[in-house]
Parts: sequence; structure tokens; C-alpha cells
Amino acid sequence: MTVRRIRKYPAEILRKKAEEITDFGKKTQDLFRDLEETLEKSCGLGLAAPQIGMSRRAFVAVDREEKKIYRIVNPVIADMDSENDIDMEGCLSFPEIYFAISRPKKILISGYTSTGKKIKIQAEGILARCFLHEMEHLDGILIIDYASKQEKEFYQEKLNRLIGTSANK
Repeated sequence: MTVRRIRKYPAEILRKKAEEITDFGKKTQDLFRDLEETLEKSCGLGLAAPQIGMSRRAFVAVDREEKKIYRIVNPVIADMDSENDIDMEGCLSFPEIYFAISRPKKILISGYTSTGKKIKIQAEGILARCFLHEMEHLDGILIIDYASKQEKEFYQEKLNRLIGTSANK
């Protein structure tokens, strides 16, 4: 299919709540091929549909330990651990910018596969973090929303460059 352009902050689509997917036909299959090819080229861990300009509740995530790609549609958090970890987190829509973010160690999500099969997936560690990060993209929540004042000041020059890039508008 196609390697798509990743939308960078402050692109409007990154702040919109994505639309649910109800049809698992050719358009959805094409979307997932584009997501996978774009993610592979970018060397990231996950990529949500809004990041490639599609307002759809879908994402792909890579479990490098298990050598598995997850293709998730209309995800919902079914349960999460009360114990959190704080770790540095980056985002393909914020190149070379990382923020310390607290997230649950384990989660259980429900949703659908790219072919419409109902699923539940338990994830922990980096995979749980990745799932939560991508799911937040579907609701217009970005890593900068977690950033402290000091972190924003530290990355101010890079953030200003992103904001000033006309290709993002």
C-alpha cells in the first residue's frame, strides 16, 4: 500500500476524537496496511490512525519481544493495574521529544481485530504503555498534555519548530 506522512504536533487531527470503525472491509484493511508500512519505516512501537491523517479508532503496535504486530480497532480499557511506572515516552508526532509519563504497569483492553473479531488483550510493561499511548491518540490526548513546565521549557526550541512548520497545518 502506502507509507503515509505522519502528522506532527500541532496538526488539528491529533486533537480530535477519532470515529469508530463499523465496516471491516477493504478500506479498513487498506488503513491497516498503511499503518503497518508507515510504522515499519518510522521504526516506532505504535501508530494510531489519526497520526496518518485518518480519523478512525484504530492503531497498530509492535511487541518486539514476541515479534508480533497488534492491529486493534475501537479499543476500550477493560481494566488497569493500580500500580504505575514512570518512564520516558516519545511519539512519532513529536520527533526527538520525550516526556516522563506515569502509566499503569498492566492493562486489559477489549476491542476488535482488523477483521472484526472481538478480542481482549492483557498487556504489561512497554506494551501496556504503547497501547495506552496509542489509545490516547484516538481521543486527542497527546504526550505534551503530561509534560511538566520544566519539560516544556527544555524542549521549547523543538516545540517552536514543530508549531512553525507549515506542513503540519
